[in-house]
Amino acid sequence: MRGVYLEQLTWAEAEPVLRGDPLVVIPVGAATKEHGPHLPLGTDRLMADYLARRLCERAEVIVLPTLTYGYFPHFSPFPGSTHLEADTFGRTATEIVLSMHRHGPRRFFWLNTGVSTYPVLEIVARDLDRIHRLLVGVSNIGQLGGHRASGLLEQTRGSHADESETSMMMIIAPEVVRRDRLVAEMPERPASRGVFVPPTYHREPGPGHSTTGVYGDATLASEEKGKVIVEAIVEDLVAGAERLRAAPMPPTRAAIPWQS
Repeated sequence: MRGVYLEQLTWAEAEPVLRGDPLVVIPVGAATKEHGPHLPLGTDRLMADYLARRLCERAEVIVLPTLTYGYFPHFSPFPGSTHLEADTFGRTATEIVLSMHRHGPRRFFWLNTGVSTYPVLEIVARDLDRIHRLLVGVSNIGQLGGHRASGLLEQTRGSHADESETSMMMIIAPEVVRRDRLVAEMPERPASRGVFVPPTYHREPGPGHSTTGVYGDATLASEEKGKVIVEAIVEDLVAGAERLRAAPMPPTRAAIPWQS
């Protein structure tokens, strides 16, 4: 591996590594979040751990343990799903970065596998730049590998436990996929142009809700599609990590003449 896992080092071994302007990767993947009747609650963590390992093999990074709790409001009604409110999750993410920054690192990469966690982490990244002059990247799982997946998928729409995610899990952890329970569910969402209306994956009555926890068509999943999507995502993650490693650091407050 080109990178290292921080948890495998002693503090004496970690000290010089953390002082060398490293890129610190923090995977984010729920260990308890519903993924329909065919994927386990730990799907996001399995995905985050796998992608972090693939990135560590190809890039000079320091990988932290996966953050397994986050902001997942749409899934909390399903048994076993956990959820942190946005301010709690955002503060937790901020504290993790600042605790590492105390030992030297100024470059961070949230390897994020959630959809609802992305906007919270983006705000965290902007605030860490504005307040602490740290460089923090956040991956958007909905866009990673999109250049390869767009012409590959057959479902008309989908975003969760769907054709794409199920195909990926057939490559990442095929033993956990319940192939005899694959379902298709694509609830209609009322159009509301120019107004944000949160999607509802839960089982409460109302338009656009999902009774299975699936939004998409998992029956169309295959190993062939999964391999293409996974490799495209890895390529995008490596490119993003290299960009963060090479990017100039934000100027310190003292170097910004207009800032009081």
